[in-house]
Amino acid sequence: MTIVHFPEHRAYDQERVRASDAMMALLAGSRLAENTLRLTDGSTRLLPEIFPAVPHIRRMNLTTANAQALLSQAERHLGAMAVPYALAIHEDFVKTCFNLLLRDGQISPSEVEGANASSMHRIFEQKVSRRLPGSSIEQYHLIRRMRNAVIHAGGKPKQGLVNAANGLSSGALTQWVKVTGDSPATRVKLGIPVTFSHGELVLTLAVTKRISVEMNLALRDGLSRATWADVALEDFVAEHPHLVHIAQRKRKLAGFLRSFYLALNLTEAELAAAMQRAGW
Repeated sequence: MTIVHFPEHRAYDQERVRASDAMMALLAGSRLAENTLRLTDGSTRLLPEIFPAVPHIRRMNLTTANAQALLSQAERHLGAMAVPYALAIHEDFVKTCFNLLLRDGQISPSEVEGANASSMHRIFEQKVSRRLPGSSIEQYHLIRRMRNAVIHAGGKPKQGLVNAANGLSSGALTQWVKVTGDSPATRVKLGIPVTFSHGELVLTLAVTKRISVEMNLALRDGLSRATWADVALEDFVAEHPHLVHIAQRKRKLAGFLRSFYLALNLTEAELAAAMQRAGW
């Protein structure tokens, strides 16, 4: 399974990894801080007195006991921020995939404008005539609806969300429980605010990664060869702006294509035609 490392996919992959690292660092950091504060059990002094060198510590003018109580709830609050962030990164990547379909004449500007988080994967499937992994799409939509409840409804789920949490297919449910350690039905109940744990964050990152890889493969096989050749040459020029002579470009191009576009096996004729279109 060889994907095409076009610029937007490389940027998405890097952003996803950076976001994942930052989120995990924050989660681990909150636990480290909570454990460190246990060394001060019984102290009545405030945090700014004990840790004066810590930036912004005066914003937490609390006793260590109160700070520990807040930190013990940090995972829930971080999850409420981190899961929407991970979904936003993925949804932005999907838009870049639509832009490639638009460039290739496979989708109209109005269809791109009309696509939203609930419909974008379905529209993509229709345009490329290829199904994305069903279990991952189910999980994505449930996480998305949980995200919407957290952001727009004070965390309170409506009946439709509860039904969705209870209605996952066996495959999607098995994968969900394997990653999170819990069934979504036990976490999504009427009258109980939706929360995200570390498990849902890991699941979100895994689900969006799998979907993005499948979208990449669909584009690899679905876009015209001419469009891919043009994209590859534009990418090369953007990465090597200092190469202005045609002979220099051609020497470097082969290695560049091996690194990022090997999955396409672009032919000399296809590249020559792209060079002509680009005015090389």
